[in-house]
Amino acid sequence: MLLNLERARAQLRREGLDAVVVSTPTNVIYAADFASEFLLGRFEDDTAAAVIAADPAIPPALVVPEFDLPHLTESPGWIADVQVYGNPWSSVGTFMGETLAAGLGTPLRPRLKELRDRLRPQQKANFTEALAAVLHKRRLGQKHLACDEPRVARRLEALGFGGNTGIADARQTMRRIRMVKTAAERAIMTAGAAINAAALDAVIAVGRPDMAESDLTRVFRRALVERDARHLGERGMMFASGDASSFSLPASDRRRLAPGDAIVLDCLGTYRCYHMDLARTGVVGSPTSDQSHRYRAVLTALEAVEAAIKPGIHTQALRQLTRDTIAGHGLRPELISVTTHGLGLEVFEFPEEDSLAQGFPLETGMIVNTEVFYRDPVLGSFHLEDSVEVTASGCRMLHPVPRELVVFN
Repeated sequence: MLLNLERARAQLRREGLDAVVVSTPTNVIYAADFASEFLLGRFEDDTAAAVIAADPAIPPALVVPEFDLPHLTESPGWIADVQVYGNPWSSVGTFMGETLAAGLGTPLRPRLKELRDRLRPQQKANFTEALAAVLHKRRLGQKHLACDEPRVARRLEALGFGGNTGIADARQTMRRIRMVKTAAERAIMTAGAAINAAALDAVIAVGRPDMAESDLTRVFRRALVERDARHLGERGMMFASGDASSFSLPASDRRRLAPGDAIVLDCLGTYRCYHMDLARTGVVGSPTSDQSHRYRAVLTALEAVEAAIKPGIHTQALRQLTRDTIAGHGLRPELISVTTHGLGLEVFEFPEEDSLAQGFPLETGMIVNTEVFYRDPVLGSFHLEDSVEVTASGCRMLHPVPRELVVFN
């Protein structure tokens, strides 16, 4: 189970909420362990939803389209109470009914028929009616609700849900809940970190002077796909030299690895919907003494941060520690960017809307990255980051990766 149910209920009570309604793919995956291709492909704005109440006596619910019943049969989540919707005379309903009537001679079909027969008497025509039925069944009609999708909230309010207070915005509520990871999440993210490291190794193995940036990016992408992961964004790897390393320019066939360049190797991707984020720095040819000095400063700063990580420490303190360490190496602290961010179903997870600027205190069970990024106008950018779990005694590296300056010869 991905959801930290006890934390979720406690957070809802803390915020004075009776229940949360989630319908964005990120939060449905988290709340219900439900990640069908229909949901992940974003074929429609509103495909599935989960309802989690603060009161343990009120059972959770999952809302899914009839189209997803085969997926739910093959990969059931933890939520037992399922509300299905879909027009029974649609092509999907007709096809499914005739398929099951024609024969049950596969491992899937008998179980699918049992599930469909059980859910069909309560089937609703559309998503909104199904969600309303779930809330009415739980007597949440006039309770204080939160929803992570404003359009869904407005439709529910039009039906009278939310009472006089209306329906609150649950986006930050869900991020606050998701900040502390469950054992199931930590296992996925640890495996993802190892995959990301292997993809970086593939890049380092083939990188050489005069190689196009885009060719290295393709190596990274292929290495992820071969391990059932995927790259993030259009580039997949914020891999770049020169201006591109500092400004995140599009991947280019024209820019090539030139002797003397500093190279940022920022590896971003997802594995089983959870994000991977790892950064190293390289140089083309033998590093100069100035490049080596800047890299040592960045490495020392990251090591100091990780030594200081513990429950209760504020990320602003880690930011100041980084700047002080950089200044202690005779470098300009105003050229260092430092971001400690949560990692998970989003690449940047923050408990509050202003946490990027204001920081936040760390808790046991969080998985965070501290990005230490020194942008030198002349010598290029130097960047390091790893994913670590905050433990009671400090931090645990999800997957150890060598930290020597990478040299492309």
